Amino acid sequence: MSPNSSEKVPLTVIGGFLGSGKTTFLNALIREGIPEHSLIVVNDFGDINIDAELVDYRDDQMLQLSNGCICCTLGGTLAEQLAKAMRLADHPRAIFLETSGVADPARIADIAKVSTRLELAEVICLVDGSQARRHQADRFTGDTWHAQLYAATRILLNRLPSGEETHLTTLLRQLNPTARIEIMDRRVPDLVPEQHRSTPVGNGKPLYHIPVSRGGWKSVSLPMNAPVDAEQLQALLLGYRDVLLRAKGFLYRQDRSPRQLLQFSGDRVTWQPAAGSPGRCQLVCIGRSGERFDVLVADLQSLGGV
Repeated sequence: MSPNSSEKVPLTVIGGFLGSGKTTFLNALIREGIPEHSLIVVNDFGDINIDAELVDYRDDQMLQLSNGCICCTLGGTLAEQLAKAMRLADHPRAIFLETSGVADPARIADIAKVSTRLELAEVICLVDGSQARRHQADRFTGDTWHAQLYAATRILLNRLPSGEETHLTTLLRQLNPTARIEIMDRRVPDLVPEQHRSTPVGNGKPLYHIPVSRGGWKSVSLPMNAPVDAEQLQALLLGYRDVLLRAKGFLYRQDRSPRQLLQFSGDRVTWQPAAGSPGRCQLVCIGRSGERFDVLVADLQSLGGV
């Protein structure tokens, strides 16, 4: 059944810093059951949209944005695509938007605030507890991390280190006094945002924009044409973790098959078999621009047979 054309469509924004678990959370939402005829919008920072390959939901209305513009403007690709979706005779009942890891969710939420067809349901921010102290103290990532937290109406804290719960929840409460804070491991199975069952956000804390660092980011997408030595690649990524913030890609290992999904964040490198049919092998890296990051890229190109 098509939704009533006079009803506003709830927009849920899912944000969080690079590697915080946004796609895992989105997949959990989808498995638990989002409203029928929902629109999933996935944005990734880089010229290959890897996150879209990880999303379980497949539909003609799924939008994949890979130009990174979502993090700094209300116009352009995202606003145009959402407006187009809302003009369809059978427009979506709900929209779930996963931002890039360096986006300011408040700017994206403003799309709903100025739209006559959308309403803001919820701004969710995923926080990697194992990296919270690092981002809190880091002058380069701190502005972005703080802006994402401040914009949230709900904060989901995962990968909580032992003994850190009190410190981290106190820190998050200081940074955002009004958001609901939940520990991911303790959440009940019903993951669908409660705003899709009750009343959407309307009169809460204003989504004030803390300035987000615009300079200094660099994103590269590297073809990985040859099977890689996994230990050598892991050592390379970990050796440059002072400038490398996130790496993710599909590639072949020399010691196993099939195609593998590699993910790097913080001090963690993980591998898992890639679902679906074989596709191109490519590694996306996001980090601090500069000579050291360029050296890393050159080493990765050599390792990948580029």
